[in-house]
Amino acid sequence: MAALRKAQGMKQAGLATSSGYSLSMVTKVESGHTPATPGFISAAARALKVDIAQITGQPYAPDSPTDAQMHEHVAVLRRELSAYNLPPTHDRAPKSLDELRAAVADLAQLRHGVNLLTLGEILPGLLQDLRMAAHTYQSRLQEQVYGLLAETYAAAGQLAYKMGYIDLSSLTTDRYEWVAERSGDPLAVHVGEYLRAGELMVAGDCSSAAALMDASLGRLEPHLATAQQQERPRVWSVWGNLHLKAALVAARSGQPDAELATWQYYGHAEQAAQIVGVDRDDYRLYFGPTNVAIWGVSLAVELCDDAAALNRADNVHLPESAPRERSSHHWIDVSRAHAWRGDAQAALQCLYQARSISPQHTRFHPQVRETMQMIGRTERQAKGTVRGFAHWLGLRD
Repeated sequence: MAALRKAQGMKQAGLATSSGYSLSMVTKVESGHTPATPGFISAAARALKVDIAQITGQPYAPDSPTDAQMHEHVAVLRRELSAYNLPPTHDRAPKSLDELRAAVADLAQLRHGVNLLTLGEILPGLLQDLRMAAHTYQSRLQEQVYGLLAETYAAAGQLAYKMGYIDLSSLTTDRYEWVAERSGDPLAVHVGEYLRAGELMVAGDCSSAAALMDASLGRLEPHLATAQQQERPRVWSVWGNLHLKAALVAARSGQPDAELATWQYYGHAEQAAQIVGVDRDDYRLYFGPTNVAIWGVSLAVELCDDAAALNRADNVHLPESAPRERSSHHWIDVSRAHAWRGDAQAALQCLYQARSISPQHTRFHPQVRETMQMIGRTERQAKGTVRGFAHWLGLRD
């Protein structure tokens, strides 16, 4: 970030003014004394008129044969996404809906486990099979295929985002919205808006993201009371997830009322989780008491309130059934809070915990690298554990 700023002839004070953050924050981030939050990175990218990937350095250069293979899969996926509305050129018979449902369910487990290598291997072929089915089946059967396509595009978006291909992640959201509109499922359309808000937020347009979430919530809220009994848990689950995304947008907005708005939205999500009562996996968003508690820690971290984050973390209990993506993300957030408090050893222990749960998620997460660079500056003399973890990430002295 400092190099990009200097190349434009911009002073730290100018970046502070343009980004909406304090000069102290800019100075501490550039010197490595404070990790850059995602909100700060988005604001800085907007101020510098660059993509966030130019600041984070994503996608990270392959550091092993496995890394290289994962990047190769992304290139194949990109080609498949370009052909989204075309019938496949092969002449294989289309798979049955039962076969496709089973394949998409298996894919969801890989997504929740952040098994990026296997996800990359499977996604292009599965998308091609679903494309064939979409051009074969008609009426309600075709709508069901589009619903399966939506879930698969969401998984592709997770792969692209976690590997740092931000442009490709945005493209998968386009594809998700296109098939959701054809799926006959209004809730899938709301989930598409949830994903779109995330893309807007990453691009630094929190204002549009907030407006989109408020509009989506406004359209969905009447259905909380009118939905059929068996559908109500799904409606509440989506409604709660929309509030979580709205809370994150507020936390990253940099507005004077950001903290108040964040916790107001979060309170509605807590209400939804209490009504749902259990952890559900509608649209693979894993909504319920566990994930809402995890988000509470994340939001406190986004607001740079390390004390609140650690207090909330004390009340998070991760069941074995929680997706590894969510559990590892929780420990990454707790690590950031410890790092801000100057407790490098606790921060490092949390990162090791995240790695034990989901190595690939931890290795490719930009906030892990930010935290490790901060730990490395405060623990210069220590420790093979610090050095070993940094090398595992691909960070070099």
